[in-house]
Amino acid sequence: MWRNTMLLVRIFGVDARALIPVFIFILHWSKWTLYSAIAGCILFAILEWCGLTYPAAVRLVRRFVVGPTRPAVPAWKKRRLT
Repeated sequence: MWRNTMLLVRIFGVDARALIPVFIFILHWSKWTLYSAIAGCILFAILEWCGLTYPAAVRLVRRFVVGPTRPAVPAWKKRRLT
C-alpha cells in the first residue's frame, strides 16, 4: 500500500493537476471554455510528453515572468540606507 503513495494521480493518462481547465469548463459551460479546456489539456499533455511535469512548467513560466535573478533576501526585509 505505501509504495504507491508518491505516484502522480492520472486521469486518462494526463496529470490530474493539468485538468484544472476542465474543472473550469464544468463550472461555466460555454464554447469558449470548452475550447480553452481542450487546448489546456493538449498543451499540458505535450509538455509532459517533452519531459516537463505540471509543476516544472509552472516554474518555467514564473521564471519567464519574474526573470532569472532571484534575490536571496525578500524586498521587505532589505535594509534601507538612511
